[in-house]
Amino acid sequence: MNKILNNYQKGMTAYDNCHSPTLQSQWIALKDEIGEFVREPNLSETWDILHAAGRFLYKLIKIPLHLVAYPTVRKHSQRFEEYGCIRSRRNCEGKCCKQLTVDG
Repeated sequence: MNKILNNYQKGMTAYDNCHSPTLQSQWIALKDEIGEFVREPNLSETWDILHAAGRFLYKLIKIPLHLVAYPTVRKHSQRFEEYGCIRSRRNCEGKCCKQLTVDG
């Protein structure tokens, strides 16, 4: 579990360094996840919505509720470990790779 959270934190830090997590950007991300669920309803998208909502709320109240969406946390961690980006290969822009992060 520690490895998953460590990779998740590194991946989210790399992503946030490339894509500033403003309140507006988090709101847009939440709306995008809801749109994906409407187009293709499934459990994975439900977890992604919960994760995005948690990230949005984190900007407001500083409580890391997004970690409750463990399936999405695990997915982002695995992606970051595998190819250096939390996003799917299809959506990765190539800007947030591991070599841009500070290991630690």
